[in-house]
Formats: sequence, structure tokens, C-alpha cells
Amino acid sequence: MRRATSWVLALLVLVSLAGLPACTAEGGDRAGGSDAEATAGAAGSVPEGVPRDTSYAAIGDSARYWARRLLTSLGGPEAWQETRFLRFRWIVGTGEEATGRSHAWDRHTGRYRLEYDRDDGSRVVALFNVNRIRADSLSSAGHVWVDGEPLEGAERDSALTDAYGAFINDSYWLLHPLKYFDPGVHLDWAGRTELSDGRSYPTVHLTFESDLGVTNDQYWGFIDPETGRLHAWQYHLQGREQKGDVIRWEGWQRVGDVRLAPRRVWPDGAVNIHFEDLAAADTVPSGVFSRDGASAPGPPGASN
Repeated sequence: MRRATSWVLALLVLVSLAGLPACTAEGGDRAGGSDAEATAGAAGSVPEGVPRDTSYAAIGDSARYWARRLLTSLGGPEAWQETRFLRFRWIVGTGEEATGRSHAWDRHTGRYRLEYDRDDGSRVVALFNVNRIRADSLSSAGHVWVDGEPLEGAERDSALTDAYGAFINDSYWLLHPLKYFDPGVHLDWAGRTELSDGRSYPTVHLTFESDLGVTNDQYWGFIDPETGRLHAWQYHLQGREQKGDVIRWEGWQRVGDVRLAPRRVWPDGAVNIHFEDLAAADTVPSGVFSRDGASAPGPPGASN
């Protein structure tokens, strides 16, 4: 099985995904007024930072209105706040050509488990804390084993750096729609965009503050006006001459109390990124974050 590292997107958003994202004070949105639909299905206690009123949603055509519709379509802020445990396999390709990584995440404490195969067939298991790995030295942030043998020193630190990069990359491919209200993310209304299917989609443009390390990265979210879910995205990463393809998000399904989309579909089908072994729960299965990880997901291709 080929190593998945070569497929890591050049994405360096070094903000925490551990809790529900908070919104920025300045979203770039120009709309005012009210619309009760913006908060449908999201009543009750709302985490700090997520809009509690509808004053930003005058006519529906506003970035913050559609960002809120998107969050509600995923299950709402309360459901995501209560979702403590996430598990998934990030996979590129199909059949014998598939390569990927297995993830398990305690979103409340930051504990993380990553498993993947290297090019030489050796199995890597990394246990670390996504919150501590940014604030503490790598030596205290986690441990890595290759075929059961622990790595030490610079070799361990390099492997932990790779593991954290995989967490950032793979989880963003899965959870991008949750990131619209993160600190440092600016939302702008980009009008309605007609895509190849002939439909017109409300479009939200995402840019980032300089301290996130992705100053020149840009994303566009094309939102289904009927369901409020993300239909597709497009990105223009810093250092690249032009935008990427419009990539569809397909297969939206309920996982626990939230909704996730397991398939990313390119226009020409040349790249296949998808997710398997999706799980979401308010408790953490026993054994996942032990070295043996009896309850951890298996390698790509294993049965669910």
C-alpha cells in the first residue's frame, strides 16, 4: 500500500478543531435584517461565538446567513459540541491502488490516534495530543511506533510532525463545513454561482488572517439552497497560479447525531478521495488510545 503522505494538501490552518469553532467578529458580510430560517433547528444553548440571533440574515443572500444554514444542516452547534469522539479512514484511490490513514479523535481532551502504512509496508502508529503538540515540545506531545518498535529523538519528532500534519489535512477534508465560524476566518458573500449541473448555488468566500499561516489561501463553498448542505468547494492555495477544480461533496449521511459527507468527486474523476469507517459518539470507546488500540479502526480496505 502506497504512503498517503504525498497526497497531503498544502493546508496549514493551525487552529484547533477540538471544539465547535467560534465566529469572527468581522465576517466580511454586509447584510442586515432578520430571517428566522437562519436559526431553524438550532435552538437552545449555543457555544460561545456562534451567532445567537438572526440580525445578519436579511434576505438570505449573505455569507453569515448561509454559513449558519450550513452549520444547522450538519446537525447544529449543540450536536457537534456534544460529539466527543470521531473516527474515520481517509483514503485516496480505490482497490489495490488505495492508500490512506486511520484516525481516532477525542475532541474534548485532544487525544489522537493515527495509523498508516509506509512505502516499505511498515505500520506506523502515532498517539499524541493535538492540543499539546502545538504548545509543548514534541518529546512530551506523544509517541510513535513502527512495526511495534518505538521511535526516539529526532526520528520520533519528525514522525509526530508528520502525524500532526495528517490530522490537519485529513480532518479538514472531512470537517471543512464546520470551520466557517473559526477565529481568524473571514466570510464574504460571493453571489450565486452556476455550476456544471446548471443550478445556481449561494457562494461563500473564505479568507484567513495572517496569524493562521495561510494568509493567501482562499476557499469557496457552494451551498445547496434547498438543503443548506455543502454541495461543492473550490480552493486557491498560496503559491499556486490558479484555482483548483470544483470538487463535489457527496453522500451526505447521518453519523451519530451529526451529518458527514464521505465522498469528494472531481469533475474528471481523476482523483478519488473518500472516507470509510465513519463514527461519531458522545463517549470514547475503550482501548482506542492505548498502544494496541483494540477498538481503533483498521487499515483502508478493511470491512466496517
